[in-house]
Amino acid sequence: MAVGQAGCGKTQIIKGMLNEMVQASDDYMQQVINFNYYTDATLLQMVLEQLVEKKAGTRFGPPGKYKLIYFLDDLNMPCPDNFDTQSAIALLRQHQDYEHWYDKQKILIKNITGTQKIASMNPQAGSFTINPRLQRHFWLLAVGMPENASLSTIYSAYLQKHFSRFKASILEQIPFVIKATL
Repeated sequence: MAVGQAGCGKTQIIKGMLNEMVQASDDYMQQVINFNYYTDATLLQMVLEQLVEKKAGTRFGPPGKYKLIYFLDDLNMPCPDNFDTQSAIALLRQHQDYEHWYDKQKILIKNITGTQKIASMNPQAGSFTINPRLQRHFWLLAVGMPENASLSTIYSAYLQKHFSRFKASILEQIPFVIKATL
């Protein structure tokens, strides 16, 4: 779990790492799940089940030989209910602890295998914390804010690519825009 302030690059670091891993190996597939204030267990379960298929009996998993990595972005964003719990977080914890969740239509257990989770969160937004019983399953990585020189390089790369279709006189303004922004 990558933890850091907004804008420090948590999401881009994880997405870049996952893209490299998926391209380098035919064994992995990924699914990015963006959490927000309205994410609840019902919605999350529906999204989590999009890339899994029935294997045998009550066992479900990613198609073929794949291993599925879920990227849970802004994990702490769901709104706590009246009992100060987050149903989406509770569903994730149940899956981590027991490797299953319930099919709500058939009222049966679905054993979900072949999946892993990686997450990011901003401790200064959302509910500020997550359930410690879920957090214990993650290795925590603090991501600090990059220095201005690094931010300048990052913004320059993005802006050069974005404005590559424009006149050269506009491209010359990029360093000034970056300096003013920083």
